[in-house]
Amino acid sequence: MMDGKQLELENWRAALTADIQSSDVGLSTRALLRLTCDDPDRMRVEAVLLDCISPEADPQIRALAVTCMGHLARIHRAVSAEMVHRLEELLDDPELEGRAEDALDGIAAFTATN
Repeated sequence: MMDGKQLELENWRAALTADIQSSDVGLSTRALLRLTCDDPDRMRVEAVLLDCISPEADPQIRALAVTCMGHLARIHRAVSAEMVHRLEELLDDPELEGRAEDALDGIAAFTATN
């Protein structure tokens, strides 16, 4: 059973997740940034970011998700090897290669992968 604080966090996450999945790109991007900066569960945020870089996602959401990967590394001082691998795959994507390179540079500067 969740205590009040845990329930509040889960409700907050659910609301942001719904906003991220919204067709309103402005709402989605604000929610994605908020989740990245404020959610204490790095692995949960990584899962959302990895979903957001799918080729079917809105180009603005994809681009922001890549940028957020670099922010996540700076905030938590760690990222998963899967995230690094997915960013490396984006180095061949003409629309995301620069952002992916920047995120990888941030990861190298701030973290140890695990």
